[in-house]
Amino acid sequence: MIRFFYFLQKTIIDNMTKPVLIVDDDEGVADTVRQVLEHAGYASDHCQESPKAVSFLERKSYGCVLLDIRMPKMEGTEVIQLIKKKYPDLPVIIVSAFADGPDSTYYSSLGAFDVVAKPFSNEVLVRAVNRAAGDSDVTRLTLTGLNLDEARDQIYRKLIVKALNHCSWNQQKAAEVLGISRYALNRWLRKLEIKF
Repeated sequence: MIRFFYFLQKTIIDNMTKPVLIVDDDEGVADTVRQVLEHAGYASDHCQESPKAVSFLERKSYGCVLLDIRMPKMEGTEVIQLIKKKYPDLPVIIVSAFADGPDSTYYSSLGAFDVVAKPFSNEVLVRAVNRAAGDSDVTRLTLTGLNLDEARDQIYRKLIVKALNHCSWNQQKAAEVLGISRYALNRWLRKLEIKF
């Protein structure tokens, strides 16, 4: 079990080193954000055309996305829906001048991790990215009943699939990460009906 918690801690640290995708049509704002993130220890990529944001995500793994709302061709509200449909666990931070109360609530309903109003302070932006990058490995779980065996199985299923994903579905490595034998992992795969 201790090894599994090490796996979670290591995964969270690895996620913090993943780059940040900046989706903003304003090159000046993107350069400022890039400099702020670089100073905080984050690498970043800039996508100037909002419709291409998903193709950036397909080519590279990111810790989080910073997304502007008002952009030509495709609004940020449309882009976040595309991102969340394909990458539901990827944190998206809205960075927009249109971040007042009702808009902020609407962005949250679309799946925004956080909303940062322009003009922003560097500290506010970095804190939001730190929270998002650190939160990107949190496993959300809704228990469907009060039966302890069912709850255990739901938790184990999530943890085993997460470990397999982390190890590119290599069972031996996943078993090592979980701190169990490959035989025990295979038994749980059969019991939980996890097929790949």
